[in-house]
Amino acid sequence: MKNDVLQTLDDAERNLSAAIQHTGSKRVPLLLDIRQAMPLDADIRRQYSGTRVVDNFSALGFVVDERPFGRMMANLYLRVANLEIDTRLFATEGEVIAWLLERRSPTG
Repeated sequence: MKNDVLQTLDDAERNLSAAIQHTGSKRVPLLLDIRQAMPLDADIRRQYSGTRVVDNFSALGFVVDERPFGRMMANLYLRVANLEIDTRLFATEGEVIAWLLERRSPTG
């Protein structure tokens, strides 16, 4: 998610569709870097936490801003989203990649 770009619902739909298309119909883990993302409206947050995410991805790892406010907002999102897949917050890309690689399916 790009810095200083206010996302629309159409943007979220295109982003999610592109990620799903890229998987080649395999259920794989997904990394989202939201360190510089602007806050999302409720309908956009629902788009990113709906059944399409759960049905198409095996885990969801976030790289988040380590400052207290960024971490608090990400934790709040996870609590509200209540996804039915493994989901976790990380401070660095390396940490999240290692965690997500452990959650790949044998064929993914």
